[in-house]
Order: sequence, then structure tokens, then C-alpha cells
Amino acid sequence: MVEIVRWMAELAEKLAAVFGPRLLFLGLQGSYGRGEPSEDSDIDVVTVLDRVELAGLDAYRAIVSAMPEGERACGFLCGAGELKSWPKYDLCQLAGDVRAYRGSLEPLLPPMGRDDLAEAAAIGASGIYHAAVHTYLYAPRERWPGFLREAHKGAFFALRALYELRTGEKVRAKRDLLPRLSGDEREVLAYSLAPGDEPLEDVFARLLRWSASAMAEAGGGQIPELMETGAEFP
Repeated sequence: MVEIVRWMAELAEKLAAVFGPRLLFLGLQGSYGRGEPSEDSDIDVVTVLDRVELAGLDAYRAIVSAMPEGERACGFLCGAGELKSWPKYDLCQLAGDVRAYRGSLEPLLPPMGRDDLAEAAAIGASGIYHAAVHTYLYAPRERWPGFLREAHKGAFFALRALYELRTGEKVRAKRDLLPRLSGDEREVLAYSLAPGDEPLEDVFARLLRWSASAMAEAGGGQIPELMETGAEFP
């Protein structure tokens, strides 16, 4: 696997040499950012510049592609103005997943709260529900395992958002969240870590059950406020 701290330090140095103070933030999300990469993990880089134009994108691409194993690099890049205007439900996932290597992301983000986090959970769960029904109905069975792996990978973000809404606690990694969950939620997250050999129909049934429940909780206003526990939400 990539020695990610050294890799990111080298990338930060090269980007700073080209963009200077225009480089407002550099971070890492995804499995490397959470400290749980596998041999085939992408390197999900998060970059914020003061502005974005094609010449800058060309320079950025040249730097990243020349990095060792640069073909693994992907991720999110935008300008500061665009970040302020970005849909907040999407930024909730970004803010909860990114690990900073240069600069701070928080001052660059718009204000966000419980409603935005609930919307992120509802949209994530609804997308998984829709895709699961569509795949079960119309995709050939040989495509089911690949779909289920990706769907459970995406479910983590809705699970994490729901947990934060309930408790006020931010949990970055899958393995840290797993022992805090129970029932279908725990089984869904466990499958994302290590798919088992249970019948695929059972996996679909559980995924539909969970995503429907998550939509109802996040979209239906069923998440209690945190006043009684004393937890705070930023």
C-alpha cells in the first residue's frame, strides 16, 4: 500500500510550489483518510483553490499524474466560491470524512446544521433503496455481488450521519462505528467491511429494510433533538 503520510507531504510540497497561496486546503478522504485502506484503495485527495480554471486543472493533473502511483489518485477539487455555494447535504459527507494535511477546511465551508445532516442521510438512503430495487428487478444476477459491495460501501455515510444526529458524536472510521450499532444497521456496516456468503436475496432484503428505515428516520423528523443528553451539534 501507499505510505500515505509521505505521499501527501510530497504532493503538498509540489502543489504549493505551483499554486502558492492559492492552495487554500489539501486533505484526504476515503479509506486512506479514515485509516482503513486496502491494497486496491484509491487515494481520494481533497483540494480547494482560490479559484479554478482550466490552466490550473492542467497543472494539477500534471503534478498528480507524476506522483508515485499517481494513477490511484482521484477525489474532489473546487474553488473557494464554489465550495461556499455547494449543496450542504453533500458537504456534510465531505466534512465528516476529510483529514487535513494543509490548511483548514472548516472556515471555507458554509454554516451547516442538523437539517443538512438529516438531508444527507435521507438522500444517501433513498439512492441506495432506488438502486437496490432497480438492480434486483433488472440487472442480471452475476452483477448483484458487485452492486451489493458498492451499495454497502455507500451506506456507511448515511449510517454515520444518522449516528451523529442521534448522539452528537462524530465517528470517522467504519470499524469505530460498527460496535456502536445494532440490528440491521450493524449487519449492513459489517457487510461493507467483509461481505459474507449468505444468500444474495437475504442481503437485498436487509438492505431494502435498512434503507427504508433510514429514510423514515432522517426524512420524517423522527430523530430526537439532543437537548436531553447534553450533546451539542455544531
